[in-house]
Amino acid sequence: MAEFSSLEAGEAVKFTAPKAGWKLQKVRVLGWSGYNNSSQSFPADRNIMLEIRDKDLNLLYKFADAQNNYFLSDAGPLLGEIEIPAVPVTGDFYVVFYDRGAAPIGMENFNGTGNSFIFINGQILPADRTIQETNETIKINWLIEALGK
Repeated sequence: MAEFSSLEAGEAVKFTAPKAGWKLQKVRVLGWSGYNNSSQSFPADRNIMLEIRDKDLNLLYKFADAQNNYFLSDAGPLLGEIEIPAVPVTGDFYVVFYDRGAAPIGMENFNGTGNSFIFINGQILPADRTIQETNETIKINWLIEALGK
């Protein structure tokens, strides 16, 4: 996988609208702001960003806010829920989350579906990682959910 900065790259997942007329209303992302209650270390607010893009990567919706509003937990990563205005989507679409180092996103290192990507400079690249011990490249899944009706 190409090297990139988490400040400029987004973690993208391709979804398919389940039916005609479906509207995306919420996105859930497994992430963590790094809060540690035992040391009373409260992370400073930093911006995260969310984009919804159509199958051709055209921007449909963009949202930014502080990570602590969604990912503040002293128990480790949590499924942060971001409500958005209903965005009509048809066919394939992408949810792109920019953690910007403020709330690193969770990933699954097995059973890669091929639907997770890195979005950078208008390009979509496969999300994979190399296991150092075996030099094997594996697909990963970003832990992002798209909810709507």
